[in-house]
Amino acid sequence: MSRAQKGIDLLLFGFGNCEVPKPQSQDTAKEESKEEPIIFDESENPMLIEMQKKFPLRPPPFEMLLQPLRLATMVEPLEGVKLDLGLGLSQRLQFSNSWILPHGQGGSYDITFMFAGGKMANPYDFVSPNPFLMARFNPSLGRQDLKLVYKVHESLESRITANYLSRDPRESHVQVELDYTGRDFVAGGKFGIGFEFMSINYIQSITKSLAFGVEITGMRKPRQLVGYGIGAKYNFGGHQLYAQYLHLGAVIKGNQNITFSTELVYMGAMAKDFEFTFGASVRFLRAKFNAQMSGSGKLVTCLNHAINPFVKLSLHAEADFAKMDQKFGVGIQLGSG
Repeated sequence: MSRAQKGIDLLLFGFGNCEVPKPQSQDTAKEESKEEPIIFDESENPMLIEMQKKFPLRPPPFEMLLQPLRLATMVEPLEGVKLDLGLGLSQRLQFSNSWILPHGQGGSYDITFMFAGGKMANPYDFVSPNPFLMARFNPSLGRQDLKLVYKVHESLESRITANYLSRDPRESHVQVELDYTGRDFVAGGKFGIGFEFMSINYIQSITKSLAFGVEITGMRKPRQLVGYGIGAKYNFGGHQLYAQYLHLGAVIKGNQNITFSTELVYMGAMAKDFEFTFGASVRFLRAKFNAQMSGSGKLVTCLNHAINPFVKLSLHAEADFAKMDQKFGVGIQLGSG
C-alpha cells in the first residue's frame, strides 16, 4: 500500500485501527517500496548491467559505437497505419507479422522469425542467446534478411548476415563477421563471402571514461584501400560524447526520465554540407515521447503508449517546414512481438 493511500485511509476512517508501531522487516519494507515498473525502460536490462559490472573497462564494438546515440531519441517515420502482431510459439521461438498500409496505394507485409538457443535465465531476453537466428521475409517484394549469431567461445563471437533485396540473386549481399572481446578491448573483422571486401577494426578503453578505436576497409577488385576511420567515446557524469568518421554527437541525461541528444554530420566532400539534429526523449510510467528536429527544418515526433504489456499504441507525425509537407501515422502492436 502506498503512502498516499495510507494517508487517505487515515483521513477518512480516523484513528480507530491504530496499533503500536512495530519495526519493519526487510521483506515488508521491500513490499511497501515496490512500485509499478516503467514499461519503456531500456536502461535496466539485468544481463547488460551484470556484464558492465563484471567488465567495467570493456568498450562496445567499433560498429556499435554510435548505437546509444542513435537509439537515445530515435523516431521511426511512419505514414499511414502499421499493425504488428507477435506470437510466442514457444519460449525460444517467436513469430511476428507486420502490415503497413500507407495513405493511397501500396503497402507491405513482413514476416519475422526469431529463435534463441542456449541456456538463459529468461528465454525472452534476446541479449546474448547462443545461437540466435533471425529471419525476415517480404513476400510481395521478395526481400529477405537473415542473421545468425553464434558464440564460438566466451570471447569470440561470429555472425553471418545475408540480405536479398529482391528475388534476383545478383541483388544480394552476404558477409561474415568476427569479434574477439577482451577485458578492455574489442577486435573485429568482416568480409564478403567471395572476399570482395574486407574490413578490420579495433577499439581500446584508455580509461573507464574514454575509449578510442580505428577501422580500415579494403576492396579486392580493384585492389585498393577504400577508407579508414577513427572513433571515440567519452563518459562524464552520466552523459556521453561520441565521435566517429564524420559524426559528432552527445547524449545528455536531464534526469532518469528525460534524455537529450545532438548529432552533427558532415555530408562529405561532394555535398560540402553539414546536417545537424537535435532530439529529446521523455519517459513516463506507461508512455514514451520522442522528438527530433533537423537543421533542414524537419520535425519528427512519436508517442508510444502501452495500454498493457501486450497492447501498445503509437502516434507518429512528421512536418517538413521547408517543403511545407506533413505526414501522419498510427501504429498498433499486439502480442509479444
